[in-house]
Amino acid sequence: TFSRPDSDVLAVTLDPPLSSGDTVALQIDYRNMSQFSRPQDLYGGYNRYWRDPATDTLLPAPLAYTMSQPNNARRWMPCNDRPYDKALATITIAVPPGFTALSNGTPEQTVLDGDTVSALRYQSSEPIASYLMVAIASRFATLERLYASQDSLRHIPLRLYLWQTDSVAYADNARWMLDATAAMMGVFERTLTPYPFSSYGQALLYPYFKGAMEHQTMTTLYRDALVQRWENVVAHELAHQWLGDLVTCATWNDLWLNEGGATYGERLWIEFAYGPDNARRYFAQRRDRDYFRSDGGRSQPPVYNTSGTNIFNTGTTYVKGGWIYHMMRTMLGDSTFFALVREYLRHFAHRSLETEDLRAFCEQFVPQPPVPWRTFFDQWVYAVGHPILHADLLSFEQTAMGYRVRVRIAQVQDSSAFLPVYVVPLQLRLREYWSGGAYDTTVLLSQREHVVTLEVPFLPRTLELDPDDAILCQKDTAALVLNVQEAQQPAIAVLPNPIERGQDVTVWIGTNDALRVLRLWQSDGRLVAEVHANGGLVHLPTAELAAGVYVLEIEHGVHRYHQTIVVVP
Repeated sequence: TFSRPDSDVLAVTLDPPLSSGDTVALQIDYRNMSQFSRPQDLYGGYNRYWRDPATDTLLPAPLAYTMSQPNNARRWMPCNDRPYDKALATITIAVPPGFTALSNGTPEQTVLDGDTVSALRYQSSEPIASYLMVAIASRFATLERLYASQDSLRHIPLRLYLWQTDSVAYADNARWMLDATAAMMGVFERTLTPYPFSSYGQALLYPYFKGAMEHQTMTTLYRDALVQRWENVVAHELAHQWLGDLVTCATWNDLWLNEGGATYGERLWIEFAYGPDNARRYFAQRRDRDYFRSDGGRSQPPVYNTSGTNIFNTGTTYVKGGWIYHMMRTMLGDSTFFALVREYLRHFAHRSLETEDLRAFCEQFVPQPPVPWRTFFDQWVYAVGHPILHADLLSFEQTAMGYRVRVRIAQVQDSSAFLPVYVVPLQLRLREYWSGGAYDTTVLLSQREHVVTLEVPFLPRTLELDPDDAILCQKDTAALVLNVQEAQQPAIAVLPNPIERGQDVTVWIGTNDALRVLRLWQSDGRLVAEVHANGGLVHLPTAELAAGVYVLEIEHGVHRYHQTIVVVP
């Protein structure tokens, strides 16, 4: 018999010592003497409530539950409380009659002390990390439906546990949650692997910290997930059953493997349920709100968190982590990416891994990706930041087949804050002047500046960088043809602009149907050049001009069009 009021460590020396992969059973009889229901307990340990702490009114039923992530399973049971160590767990919960006890795995009912206390024993047949173990008790109503797994004749029970009052007041929402869960499971089975466990439960709790927790086979959610239909949260926690529970981070530095994967699960669900455009917009909104925030992401730490603090940083651990999964997908293509993920889940099933394990696996599965895996992981996982991309038009000329366009793409991020160069495959999209037709190509950026020459079949109006949001970056859209009023004037392009003194300004007028007069005005209103032309290309010399701002006027009948030109020394 022992008491350890001032220590959270019980050291057990094994003789002989264990080897990697061995399993050992220890019997420790204990009683938890910690305090209950303090505010900090919402994030860890064992919690029990009779009253609503916000209103001091009675809850619909007493509630008790554990919450362990990251290191709080030790607060309610003796364990090796580290995510790399998975165990086979049996959890027995004794409750008064009328209460439902919930935990991981398969329940087996027993009765103790006549009809005054019942105990429910749960057996986990698959290894489980300590932070994913859970014990819950309250007077729950139970709703259930079966999901027909796509891999076999398995029928997986999907269960929802909620207070009886909520099962009546939010009956439609409860049915929605079960139906949505079944649909999401179908998406994840198609894109990942068959569901890796025998059942899936969701328990709605209040009071609870704002969010949810992916306990293996028994997710707990804040009650508002039901009341407000938190669809993305339901998808996130279900995706964790594959990315987080089946395959688990070995250290908290590697938490992005779990949270980035589940965040990407949100995108997969939206993509299949609502279409790729909505999925792209959703991820862009998460990027702007949670990662870029108000400072363009300059204050964000690396995804791989060596400090061990703020590991639940939404901007990096969740959102940037999800973008890393997405950038792997866009770099490899759908067929290769999903094949890699499926094999990754099979290879590491019921195990824990570090970031370097994933990198090594990727190198074996795809030995020659467009961006080497060492470079990919170094710049996105271990380093801070992201590229900031800017494009300039250098020149264009008409050819027999269309137009030859030269553009410069620069990475303009501050190299004192971010990496000076990110190696990325960048999609470019040139849009046609009138119809909006597009020409796409991809270039591999590996330098601070990259000049590319493109042959396109039309006069391009704009150049879009990364138009489909395949890369986590900030970017601009370069206007190649400026000052266009499509209903009133012909196509006009002025370039380069700004222009260095001594170069010719090239003006392209898209039609030859009438005489045009081009006048160049100085900012003080003095006329410095006048040219008569019938369309096509017109060259205006600048050797005699001083540096400054000028206005180009194009007279076409009774119409006049104006374009600002900047001459630099």
